[in-house]
Amino acid sequence: MKLFLIFLVAVIASTSSFVVHVISVEWLPSWIGSQMQGIVIQPSWDVRYIASMTSIEYGFAAVALYFLARDTLAQFGRFKSSIIFSILLAAIHGAFIRQPFMDFVIGNPIQVVLVQNGLKWLTWIVMAFVVVYGYEWLLKLSVNSSLKKG
Repeated sequence: MKLFLIFLVAVIASTSSFVVHVISVEWLPSWIGSQMQGIVIQPSWDVRYIASMTSIEYGFAAVALYFLARDTLAQFGRFKSSIIFSILLAAIHGAFIRQPFMDFVIGNPIQVVLVQNGLKWLTWIVMAFVVVYGYEWLLKLSVNSSLKKG
C-alpha cells in the first residue's frame, strides 16, 4: 500500500508539472515573441563568463542534495553512490530517459540521440562523481584533522 501511495504521489506530481509545461508551451512562445520585438539579444557565447559564474547554482544544489541523501547513498560505496546520484541528477532534469526518448520519437537518428544525450549525461556523471568523492574526501579530512587535535 505504501509503495502504491508513493507511486500515486509521483504520478500526481509529474502530471501537475506536465500540465503547467503544456500550458506554457501553448502561449509562452508567442507572448515572448511579442515582448521581444525590436530587442537585440547578445549571442550566448558573449555571456560565457556570467554563465560560468552562475553555474555554481548546480554545484551548491548537488552538494545539498548529496548531504541530504548521504546516509542512504553511502551504504552503496562511493562508486555506486556516484552512479545512482548521477542518474538522479539527470532524471530530475528529464535528461535520463525522457529527453532521449522524446528526441528519438520525433525522428532523430539513434546516433544523434546517443551523442546528444550522452553529453548531457556526462555533465551529470561528472557532477555526481565530483560531489560524492569530494564530499567524502572533505569529510575524511575533517575527521582526521579533529583526531590530530584531540
